[in-house]
Amino acid sequence: MMISTSSAFFSAHPGHELRIHGWLSQQKPLCFVLTTGARSGTDSARLVATSDLIESMSGRRASIFGDLLDRELYSQVLAGDASRMEHLVRVTINTLIANEVTVLVVDGWQLYSVSHDLAHVMGRIAAQHASLALKREITVLQYMVVPNAISGASDMGKCVGVVELSEDELRAKQRAIEGYPGIDGEREEIAKIEGLHALGAEYFFVPPDLKLLLEKPQIKPLYEQYGEERVQRGVYREVIRWRHVEAILAQLAKSFEI
Repeated sequence: MMISTSSAFFSAHPGHELRIHGWLSQQKPLCFVLTTGARSGTDSARLVATSDLIESMSGRRASIFGDLLDRELYSQVLAGDASRMEHLVRVTINTLIANEVTVLVVDGWQLYSVSHDLAHVMGRIAAQHASLALKREITVLQYMVVPNAISGASDMGKCVGVVELSEDELRAKQRAIEGYPGIDGEREEIAKIEGLHALGAEYFFVPPDLKLLLEKPQIKPLYEQYGEERVQRGVYREVIRWRHVEAILAQLAKSFEI
C-alpha cells in the first residue's frame, strides 16, 4: 500500500474511518467529515467518537468536520441548492493545498447513499483543483463504505493497494468498532456478509472518471429504494431521486469546470 508523508481522508459520516482503521492508524491523515452522522436531530455522539478516535491515533481534524446536519444536506439536495457544498469544496481545496496533501482517500461511489456519493465527488473535485495549484497530482483512492453485496453497485474498479493488519492492529480495530456508538445494526449486517476475517485487510481502488459520474447510472440507486420505503412508512415526505443528485452534480461540475 502506498505510504504518504501527507495523507487526507474525506468521508460523508463519522464512523466511516472504522472501515479503514488500519490505514488511518498507519498514515495518521488529515480527516474531513462532511456531516454529523445524526439520523435525526442534532445528536453529536458519533462525531465526538470519531474525533476521539482520530486523536487517539495521532490523526488530525480538518477544516470541515461535521459542518452539516444530515437533514440539512438532504434538504439542499431536494431543493437543488449546491451553494453550501460549493463553499465546502473551496474550503477543502485550500486545506489540501495548505497541507501539501499527496494522497486523498474518499468514500466509494456506490449509489448506496446520497451523502456518500456527494462526499466522493466533493473530495475529488477538491483534489483536482488543489493538484493544479500544487503543480502535481494528488493521488485519489476510494474504498468500500459498505460491501457491494449491500449496495448492489457495480465493480469498484482496479484495486491498487491493500493494507494487511498485524494482530495488534486488528485487535485495535475490533475494539474501536465494538466501542463505537450507534452502529450495532450496521456492524452486524456487515459482519454477516464479510465475516470477521475481512477486518484484517483493507482494499483501495482507483475511482471512475469524474465525468462518468455525471451520467445516469445503469442501475437504480439504492438510496431511491430506501427512500421509497421510508416515505411509505411516513418517515420521509419525499424521495431523493437520481435527478436530484444529478442536478447537484451538474452545478458542481459547472462551478468547478469539470
